[in-house]
Amino acid sequence: MEIKMIINRIGAEFEYEGTTYVVGAPIVGTSGSEYEGLYGTITEIRDGEDKETENETPDIYCSFEVPALPYEVKKLEDVFSELYGQKKTIDDIILDFVIMAPSMVEPLDDLKECRQHPRIYILLEDWAVDGEQGNSSEVYTDFNDAKRLLVQKLKEEQESGCIPQWTDNEKFVEYSTESLYECYIDGEYCESHYHIAIISQQICVSSRFVREMAEIYKTSCQLEDFVSQISDWDELDKLTDEQYNRMIQDPHFPERLQNKLGKNDSYWESYWQTVSEVAHEFVDEYLKENTHPDCYTPEQDNPYPLCVGNGSEACKECCLYAKMEARPWEP
Repeated sequence: MEIKMIINRIGAEFEYEGTTYVVGAPIVGTSGSEYEGLYGTITEIRDGEDKETENETPDIYCSFEVPALPYEVKKLEDVFSELYGQKKTIDDIILDFVIMAPSMVEPLDDLKECRQHPRIYILLEDWAVDGEQGNSSEVYTDFNDAKRLLVQKLKEEQESGCIPQWTDNEKFVEYSTESLYECYIDGEYCESHYHIAIISQQICVSSRFVREMAEIYKTSCQLEDFVSQISDWDELDKLTDEQYNRMIQDPHFPERLQNKLGKNDSYWESYWQTVSEVAHEFVDEYLKENTHPDCYTPEQDNPYPLCVGNGSEACKECCLYAKMEARPWEP
């Protein structure tokens, strides 16, 4: 007997082949559909006897946004015109309550709830000299990397670039800060200037990007472990330098290691046992915060509050009482 299923509550989740689809969550059309590149949201998910299609996969109902770029509007019109064999405009194309297969949409992170906002540093360079103009930009994840390149580029301009040509000019103007340098001929900025600066910005990082960066780091660490493991093996003497260098950078080692670890029951048993031990420690630590007596009333504006008491005689003997009087020490 086939199960009926209609999911239309905002926030409700449905998992299919390892991917989670959430009602109300943003999606983008994939290359497997006519709506490729269009952004929208999931409005409903149906499976079992409640499906409207005869597909083996669930029906995912989506509402797409009208493309903002004229190029994308024309592209969509061309796709549907070819599909129906007649001219179609954007007004003829259905964008609401479109039934999609899971392979036709890709769930996206909610930008408003994106948790990772690392800071990046953009090195901007702009110049105009001898009738020529140009600019460039380079992105770095570390300020010192950007600053080092700023210094290198500036030294080149100071030694053999446009700056020596202008320094003797009485209209030469120069200005700098920790992360900016600018010079120009006053009144001729558009024709004669050099500007270089570091701009700091935050970027919204998707979970997919974080996973990819983590995988790159993990692969690098595993290759380092590989090199460390074989560093004193006699067999290495039989390899040429070219073979050795190629071997220690071979991406198949991390892949094969992960494959072996995935099948190593002892490894995973030890891993989850350790997770359980640490989890119990954390739970116990937080439970200790709730061991105060029922009469405990904490002080205000104190990160480590004592009890203000309830006026009873027992408060005077309580070690948690804020006004407890210390007794003189007796040998």
